[in-house]
Amino acid sequence: MTCNYTSGVKHPCNMLNHFREMNFTRLNILIFLVGGLLILSSIYVAANNDTEAAVSHDNSTIKLGGLMLMTNMSDALESAQLENKMIYIYGRSEFCGWCKKFEAESLSDERIMRTLNENFILVRVDTVDQKSLALSLGIRGTPTSIFTTSEGQEIPGSRLPGYSDQDSFYQHLNGLIDKEE
Repeated sequence: MTCNYTSGVKHPCNMLNHFREMNFTRLNILIFLVGGLLILSSIYVAANNDTEAAVSHDNSTIKLGGLMLMTNMSDALESAQLENKMIYIYGRSEFCGWCKKFEAESLSDERIMRTLNENFILVRVDTVDQKSLALSLGIRGTPTSIFTTSEGQEIPGSRLPGYSDQDSFYQHLNGLIDKEE
């Protein structure tokens, strides 16, 4: 079947032949798709690096917004005893969406940051990087909030498994402070 279209205007049949002549092979398409994927993944990584926490050079502390969290339980216990403060242990993982929501909403709340900084020694436990510590603390999911006395004894009924909104978490903190006083 041939096309009898003779006008000087581009015809759909001529367009199809033009695309065939461009010689798009499967390899060219694959290279294009992989390149696009690399660009998108680079954008994703760059965007997430802006929200990452700052880690100290010796990995002993991590800055999370307005909070400075220790990563070593022994150091935290020593500080808690010296300052006579309770310990807040934040169990998290890098791949936890609820952790990121908790950090962005609850742990960035001014009231919560002030209360935590004034009354607690803060510890971050990464359940992937610090797996044995996370298991010894009984962290089975993330996020998990654990509260201990200055001697490291978990305060009964204080553990919060899962996400907590700002108001609930703030009330929980104040309840613990009231009990401690």
